Amino acid sequence: MRAISDDDRQKLKAATRRAVKSAGGGDSFAHVTRVSESQLSKYGLASDEHQDAFIPVDVALEADVEAGSPIIATALAAAQGFRLVRNASPVDDHSLGFADISQISVAFSSFHTRMHEALADDGRVDEAERRRILKDFDKFMRTLFTTMGRV
Repeated sequence: MRAISDDDRQKLKAATRRAVKSAGGGDSFAHVTRVSESQLSKYGLASDEHQDAFIPVDVALEADVEAGSPIIATALAAAQGFRLVRNASPVDDHSLGFADISQISVAFSSFHTRMHEALADDGRVDEAERRRILKDFDKFMRTLFTTMGRV
């Protein structure tokens, strides 16, 4: 029996898909990592055929770096009951300002609106709506991580 649940594996697959997409998509990201576009696709597929194909740790790190946010690392931490907090940057090119607060508000508002829109039609979130919500969530989290690095 594996040490992680089916739910955790599905969340890791979903995080992989989001990170690769945020890193420019498989066709673009494949040029800056050691695996092909088709292999990157397999890492994100939840089908029975690819259920045991997971992104290698070095490629996951590259995906998160290219995405500008620790999408896969956050999923890994959450599966273990942890959450990530950005370290303060030793070379802070600008400190916390009111513009940072506004950026957080805008990103959260977009995320919030997307969730309301998804529920407004039928009270449920379909797959396409879920993907749009997660895209806005990832943008919101990037904004939070960037801002927290300035505190």
